[in-house]
Amino acid sequence: MRHVLFSWVLSLGVAALCACSSAPAKKGDVAAPTLTAADSTLIKKVVEEHVAKVKNADVDLDAAHEFFILAKNMELRGDARQADFFWKQAYKADPTSRYLGFGVAERLVAAGEDSLALVEAKKASALKGKKTAAQYALLARLYVKTGEVDSCRKYFEKGLDESRYQDMALLYDYSLFLEAIRDEKELVRIYDLLLPKVNFISTLFQRQLSLLLDMGRDSAVVDLFSRAHEATGDKQMLLQKVRGLMAMKRNKEAVAIVDTLTSAKLEDEEMTIMVLASMEGDSAYAFARKKYYEDGVKTPVVLCFIGQYEYDVGKRDSAKVHLRESVDKLQGQPKYANRAYLGLVNIFAAEQNYPEAIKYAEKSDSVTNGETRMLLASVYALADKYDKAYTILDSLMKFWENWKPLPGIVDSTKLAQMKVESQIKYLQVLDIYSRALIGEALLIEKDARADSVKKARATANREKAETMLDTFFAKDSSYVRVRLSMAMNLERLKRYDESFKHFEVLLKQPEFTPHEMASTLNYYGYSLIELNRSAEEVEKGYRLVLQALVLEKDGEAKDAYLDSKAWGLYRMGRFDEAYQVMQLIDHNKMNRDDVFWEHLGAIQEALGMKQEAAKSYKFLRKLNPKHPAVLKFFGKKK
Repeated sequence: MRHVLFSWVLSLGVAALCACSSAPAKKGDVAAPTLTAADSTLIKKVVEEHVAKVKNADVDLDAAHEFFILAKNMELRGDARQADFFWKQAYKADPTSRYLGFGVAERLVAAGEDSLALVEAKKASALKGKKTAAQYALLARLYVKTGEVDSCRKYFEKGLDESRYQDMALLYDYSLFLEAIRDEKELVRIYDLLLPKVNFISTLFQRQLSLLLDMGRDSAVVDLFSRAHEATGDKQMLLQKVRGLMAMKRNKEAVAIVDTLTSAKLEDEEMTIMVLASMEGDSAYAFARKKYYEDGVKTPVVLCFIGQYEYDVGKRDSAKVHLRESVDKLQGQPKYANRAYLGLVNIFAAEQNYPEAIKYAEKSDSVTNGETRMLLASVYALADKYDKAYTILDSLMKFWENWKPLPGIVDSTKLAQMKVESQIKYLQVLDIYSRALIGEALLIEKDARADSVKKARATANREKAETMLDTFFAKDSSYVRVRLSMAMNLERLKRYDESFKHFEVLLKQPEFTPHEMASTLNYYGYSLIELNRSAEEVEKGYRLVLQALVLEKDGEAKDAYLDSKAWGLYRMGRFDEAYQVMQLIDHNKMNRDDVFWEHLGAIQEALGMKQEAAKSYKFLRKLNPKHPAVLKFFGKKK
């Protein structure tokens, strides 16, 4: 089974499995032997006889030296045949020479006489004299051809020890042998020694990487990339090291590496973005600014992240500048361009600058091939462009209602996952569509000039939204926001008891943030106060509003909640207290709010403040000339 760390090294082409040989054989197998068991027995006998003879052999050192000189001269002339002849004559003159014996064996190997070469090498290895790495290497290579694994390993190890592991050719041959017998643990050790000597050549590097991954040695993989980067200066190696550290949650080490980067190369950019994901908001923001403005990792992608962080901490003006600047330079990088687009959509939507929000939502839809189409529909709805929103939502609903997997998918796990994802998409469409319908209905209901046709449309919208919310709720009742939409929509449809049952459930939801809970408490509380069915309900509504104020004592909704509190006091006949609360509200913020002026006028009128009440009702008349409170106060019929 492949180790979980695979995902971050695939880009290097792990498929290059073999560094220097064909596919290895099964464990214990080596190359097909060229010598039989009988041959081995004969070689042993010959060697023993040779050793016995050498003890009593006549040695002619002068002749041996003369033949050796002749052999060397023939080699210089390029006459290999005569050189081989003189080597043999020199060895015949001094059969006790280990050096001459191995020299003869080497020339037999060169001539393709492996059987005779092994005989001579074995005879020479029994002689006294200096033992060299080359001699052990020759024996090891000859034993490979006999299939004697233990002997091969023994002489490879002796040769490497003798050379202090500096003989690159011997290391390479030993690695081939280890590949053949599938000794992966030892092979990793040998590749570790060999790789620096060949400057981390790609084929050997890939083989070592594959071995380490198969063995699950994550730290060794990271170290491999580190050494490769130090040796070659290849930034891709450093990138893979950082990726590995991040995969192993060694985030501090990764950040320390990225902190040293000082260029705008793609690898530097990618490593910077990679470690930012491991940081908290303020730390990530500070780190991103340092890399961009001080360290030279000055790329549009890093600038995009700076803009996103600024938006998250409420620095909308600078976020807007940086996101716009980055998106203009992110052509050809749709992934990051879309991040900038989405940030700008959020900023302009919050500012109610809907033309700009729509522009960037449309750009996002374009670069994502429709993946953010639901967002675009939402922005159209926010901008009161409901027809455009409904066109998109109708298309999406039809698609996800009738979604079927592509033919040929046989993986049951994958199929099940795709079905779940399609269901989620369908529910998202229902949610967005219902909120758009409710938004349009609310817009019509606030329009003092709306005629009966428009009012009927508002009711139809709410009923259609109710059907969609019921469908959503039947499939998944766990989404508190959907339940909240149902509760508020039912209240507007004047189905109060059904609405209030949902609100009672919502008050017990731990998923709400303090802001969300405050909004829910106020809506439910104000609904009970406004409905005014009984003193008990009014008092309950008042208590709920007080709870909302505790949660939102310094928030943007504070003035609206104070208005709800004052109206509760008014309903309970506590007019002086109600008026005092109304004085705490920033009247400038309420200039366009007809509910505020209605409440203020009613409280002033209850206190006998006729002139002040008349002034408040005049403000209300400007906003809504046909408001029932205006008509009543000024003595006009509805």
